[in-house]
Amino acid sequence: MDASHVLAAQLLDTLPDPEIHEIQQRQNQMSASLQKASSSLAALNEFSAVKWVDLHPKFEAHTKLIKELQGDLDHIFRKIRVIKAKLDLPNDEADEDEDEDENEEESSANTSSQVGQAQ
Repeated sequence: MDASHVLAAQLLDTLPDPEIHEIQQRQNQMSASLQKASSSLAALNEFSAVKWVDLHPKFEAHTKLIKELQGDLDHIFRKIRVIKAKLDLPNDEADEDEDEDENEEESSANTSSQVGQAQ
């Protein structure tokens, strides 16, 4: 006999039969409980895989949208900072800046109208 069989035989001799049966019942209960938990986890994994396939593209689309919104908001806040800076300038400098902005807008409008007429 090998060591494990000798140890098991000695334990069986030292413990009374009712305790051995109780240990076996508890082991069977634990085995059944673990099998039930394992099947529940397997079902949850299958459910999660199906939901992940369904929700992952939506999550990616929402993430992309949020990043685009962040870029748009960054652009808006930059514009607001520029406007605030212009408002904080003394009036003479602000008038000069406005004249420059108007000249830029007129030149870009002329350029786009010239391109439209050339076509």
